[in-house]
Amino acid sequence: MKSYVIYELESTYLVRIMRNGYWCDASYKSEGAAKAAFNRMAAEGKVALETHGIAESDYFHASIEKKVIKHNLMSGKPFEIAVNEPASCDPSTETYWSM
Repeated sequence: MKSYVIYELESTYLVRIMRNGYWCDASYKSEGAAKAAFNRMAAEGKVALETHGIAESDYFHASIEKKVIKHNLMSGKPFEIAVNEPASCDPSTETYWSM
C-alpha cells in the first residue's frame, strides 16, 4: 500500500506530527491527503511551501533520503545510515546497545 510523506527538501528530515499523544512521521494514505495536510501546515506556519515537499514513501527512502556516515559505538567501525533512522536502530547510539 502506498503512503506519502512530507519532508524538508535540503536536509530530507521527515516532518513529525503529534497523533494520539505521540510524535510520529507525517505519513498519509493518499497524495491528496498529504497535500491537504501540507497546505494546512503551511497556513499555520509550521512548514514553508518553498522548503518542504511531498513524496511517495518508498521512492523517498530509496532515492531522496540522505545518508550519513557514523561510527559503531562498540567497534568504532564506520557505517552508512539514513538521516531519519530512529536511535533504537542506530548502532552509534547507546539506546541501540541498551535494548
